[in-house]
Amino acid sequence: MGLDIYAGTLTQYYSHNWKNKVQQIAEANGKKCVMTDGLGNEIKPVEDNAEIMEIRAIICQWAEKLAAGLEQIGEPMPHPLWDEINERDYFTDKPDWMAFGALLMFLACHMQNYPLPEYVENRWCAFDDPIVKKGKSKASDVSLLSDVTLWLPIPNESIFVTNLPNGDETHVSTLLLLKQELEELNSQTWKADESTILSWRDDKYYIPVNRKESKPLLGFLFRKKQGDKYRTEELAQCAFSILYQAVNFAIEQKVPLLLDY
Repeated sequence: MGLDIYAGTLTQYYSHNWKNKVQQIAEANGKKCVMTDGLGNEIKPVEDNAEIMEIRAIICQWAEKLAAGLEQIGEPMPHPLWDEINERDYFTDKPDWMAFGALLMFLACHMQNYPLPEYVENRWCAFDDPIVKKGKSKASDVSLLSDVTLWLPIPNESIFVTNLPNGDETHVSTLLLLKQELEELNSQTWKADESTILSWRDDKYYIPVNRKESKPLLGFLFRKKQGDKYRTEELAQCAFSILYQAVNFAIEQKVPLLLDY
């Protein structure tokens, strides 16, 4: 499965009332894009308002329970932790696993003073890479290297394990910690200003260096071939730009940010 970044209310997310980048591009070009689950069933948005409100109630109960649990082991939490109004703007983009993995590789190499591999190949998996694995084992306080899939708008910088509203167990962190990680990585390496960071969100980085003559409509729609290779740092910068925009949106709107796959 591919990887999308989503920042918005969980009600909107779990009721499927949002469209990822592929859907948005397809519709802008007059094409229908059908999303399916792991069993091949079409994922349709929930339209019944009563059902949406039921989903919202479940999310709010889950968040309230989470707040109570966090208060028992730390500082007081706001109630509610955030507003779950369904009709709100959201942010989404698609780094896919290739770019997100390159960012993890860049971070792991930086933290361990390892040279960054110049290229990664198609179907390379960062989670199987020895450098990333070693980085993950040494960076238990870094959310990007701790298998975190959800960052919440709560006033601390922690990482913990909990069950999501759908019952799945996952690692959870906070927007403040993710923003801090991104700012520190940039200040210690690229030292890029905001306009430069935003310019890194460029689909040219998804075009294999051995086939630069191709001009796909967004890199993640490009048909990759075995042996294709990509510049690691350029992919890492592209994923960094996406996360930078997502976490700033989420902090401003006071909504969760999550990995969708």
